[in-house]
Amino acid sequence: MGRLNRIVTLNLGPDAFFSSYRQTTDDQDWLAYHAHQGIELLYVHQGQGEAMTEDARYPIRPGTLLLFLPYQLHKVEVPSVPGAPYVRSLVKFDPRIVEPYLAPYPGLARWFLMLKRGLLSRSFCDLGTSERLPGLLRDFHELYGASGPDKEEERSLFLVSLLHELRHRAFPDISRDGSPEAEGRSLHIDRMMDWIEERYARPFDLQSLSGELHLSPYYLSHLFKEHTGSSIRDYITARRIREACRLLSSTSDSIRSIAEQVGGFGASHFCQLFKKCKGMSPETFRRTVQQGFSAAP
Repeated sequence: MGRLNRIVTLNLGPDAFFSSYRQTTDDQDWLAYHAHQGIELLYVHQGQGEAMTEDARYPIRPGTLLLFLPYQLHKVEVPSVPGAPYVRSLVKFDPRIVEPYLAPYPGLARWFLMLKRGLLSRSFCDLGTSERLPGLLRDFHELYGASGPDKEEERSLFLVSLLHELRHRAFPDISRDGSPEAEGRSLHIDRMMDWIEERYARPFDLQSLSGELHLSPYYLSHLFKEHTGSSIRDYITARRIREACRLLSSTSDSIRSIAEQVGGFGASHFCQLFKKCKGMSPETFRRTVQQGFSAAP
């Protein structure tokens, strides 16, 4: 079997949404290595294999649920086993279409913001024999497949229900336990994230962040690390690289221009940083997005 290297431009259509239910591959190995601009949820009904991201690997078996973020390279490999097909359901969507649906649900909206920013504690869950998520996927497939004027309503209700299920049963935000202390810390984190989102492309200055939030630099650094598992600087680097992926995929801007846009970098330093984070150069990332895929024996 050839080895596939794929970074695909995900065409979600005019609705910026795609779903498939119990997609089946039989009598052949499955190997895909790609990234795309949408959020992807992969639920495995049948099959045994392995999934890999840039920094982790996970077993694939019945009941596995995997979450892949925009532009996150991931490989899914399921060897062929006679009489045992690889059966999975997929949901892919542009995160921007979800945000209006979450306006009435501030807690869920905060959790989804954490998800988008890559700050959930995990992206793998073994749901075992639970039928809650498979049932949700099945019901939506049956309703959405029927023609009618209510598709947008069905899609919005499904996405809210899906995210609610993920928040409470698969990828909980363990940092919010409901106590006043925890809520106060989470409020600080939210303010830090908002500050970073507005300024990540500028040179980072911890003292400026400290002054803006009226909290000590030590406390901010300790709180951020405790809450996210990442240092502030590492998170800002990841955010810059994510934006660079978007620009490489959706614009013709030069590498030098992108390096300047995402952090005021020189092109050489940016290329080294991008390769360290993504395992390939910016040029290779862009080329594979534009050319589709290359297969090597």
